Amino acid sequence: MSVMKMWIQKVAFLLALGVAPLCFSQEEAPHADELLAAMREMTVSQGNKDVSGTIRKGRLKVPFNLSARGETLVYQYKDAAGAWQRFDVRIGSRSAELMLVQKGKAQVMNAAQYTRTIAGTDVCYEDLSLRFLYWKGGTVQANAADSRIKGRDCYVVQVPNPKPGQGQFAWVRMWVDKENGTTWQIDGYGADGKLRKRFSITSVQRLSDGTWFFKQMKLEVRNPQNPERTQALNYLEIADLPGKK
Repeated sequence: MSVMKMWIQKVAFLLALGVAPLCFSQEEAPHADELLAAMREMTVSQGNKDVSGTIRKGRLKVPFNLSARGETLVYQYKDAAGAWQRFDVRIGSRSAELMLVQKGKAQVMNAAQYTRTIAGTDVCYEDLSLRFLYWKGGTVQANAADSRIKGRDCYVVQVPNPKPGQGQFAWVRMWVDKENGTTWQIDGYGADGKLRKRFSITSVQRLSDGTWFFKQMKLEVRNPQNPERTQALNYLEIADLPGKK
């Protein structure tokens, strides 16, 4: 199955999020690398896909488009001046490479650019790329006290950043539905051990073929001094997709 199809499906800010069963025993939790691989293998789309939506922070609304072409995701958004800007995510079997595209030329982003925010929002390139889905060496936290979320039993997966210091997170925790593989929540932690950002699905839309797509995702930016408090809220909202029931 195409790696591209995983990225369309797994949220984040990858705009089409689908659901497919995970083939793991309920008695024995899978290895974290296997679980993330299964997430990447899931597919809900056929061929190319075009999605439009809005990144919203308070009254600020930033239009964006996503086009999936081959092994490349093409993101376009309007900047504060109303001009369309673009960056790409080129997907390989082991990594996802972020590219800035200016005047028709693509250049690989350096690590310092991962956290560049988009058009006055708190959503950055790293958030949209979900590049941490390719990190290796994670663990499934057996019997985690907080493994139920939205009334669903989940695997709680913790994955360290294989290149500490690159990007905003030292590690991430993910809540993956044991039954259908949906990633309901992702928490990103800094090197100081404090929660920096929380991504959570707040609504979905069902298509006529029975697949489910992410409708709205909330991004909470936590207060650096008190990570229990949210200091900024952003929403990624997707327009109704063809075939919605």
